[in-house]
Amino acid sequence: MDKTNTLICYLLAIQNFAKDIHYSCKGDAFYSKHLLADRIYDGLDVFIDGIKETCLLGNDILPLPSGEYLAKAMNLLPALEQDDKTNFEAMQKLLIDCLVLIQEMLKETDTPRAEVSLIDGIAQDLQQKLGLVNLQVKD
Repeated sequence: MDKTNTLICYLLAIQNFAKDIHYSCKGDAFYSKHLLADRIYDGLDVFIDGIKETCLLGNDILPLPSGEYLAKAMNLLPALEQDDKTNFEAMQKLLIDCLVLIQEMLKETDTPRAEVSLIDGIAQDLQQKLGLVNLQVKD
């Protein structure tokens, strides 16, 4: 699977794991963890749509069927644990892995400017979300 489609799968995995955390967090600071998970989730669907329209359709490439994206995303999903900190650490790793993929994508010199701009925006959003998760898992 090419990097553009893999990025879509990562965003779907992040989105779904964020909702898993959202519905399972408990204990001390429950509500703030609940809201943080929502913050991670927010906006990812807009990025997925933007990638499909700009990077794929804009290059006359049809997006894959949803089932293919979901199957690959499912393989990226961490197991949901009973411990909130462990779940946020898994989210931290998922965000980092996605940002590494984006770095690889941005190294390619023949990427059209519009695509670079979109991917830069996604990277900025994910880096900000990672910063908040870093604070959540910090001892």
